Amino acid sequence: MIALAMFSVTSASAQKGDRPEKPTPAQVTERMAEQLSLTDAQKSQVLDLNTEYQDVIGDPGMGGHGCPKGQKPDGVSGATDNSGDASSSTASSTARPQRPELTDEQKAKMEEMKAKRDEYNTKLKAILTADQLAKYEESQKCGPNGAKPDKKGKK
Repeated sequence: MIALAMFSVTSASAQKGDRPEKPTPAQVTERMAEQLSLTDAQKSQVLDLNTEYQDVIGDPGMGGHGCPKGQKPDGVSGATDNSGDASSSTASSTARPQRPELTDEQKAKMEEMKAKRDEYNTKLKAILTADQLAKYEESQKCGPNGAKPDKKGKK
């Protein structure tokens, strides 16, 4: 009986693909309201914006997941720097496999999503105060897997 119950739980989590569900615009807005201390007027504007751009909020490319507990935005405390090129990596069991080449369609979709994220950020900047914007930008430095590599080589 216990084995049957454990099998049911295991198969249910396997069906979901062990990926968390994408947050709703309201959930994202609530998180932002708490983190940025939004006023009621700002919260309403941000909810409208998050609803309009719901296809890009909560997206891995959006970041904003906050740093893992104990993780600093600069990558301290165990984050790995994935910014090195593949030729410098050693062949070990922990090395990531090389990513497949993107199709032209995938590249176009990525560019479109990047443009939409940039548009979203521009509109959000018009809503936030300077302090809130600084907090928001700091929260964008860390993604679900730790610090993002700095593409320009700056810290």
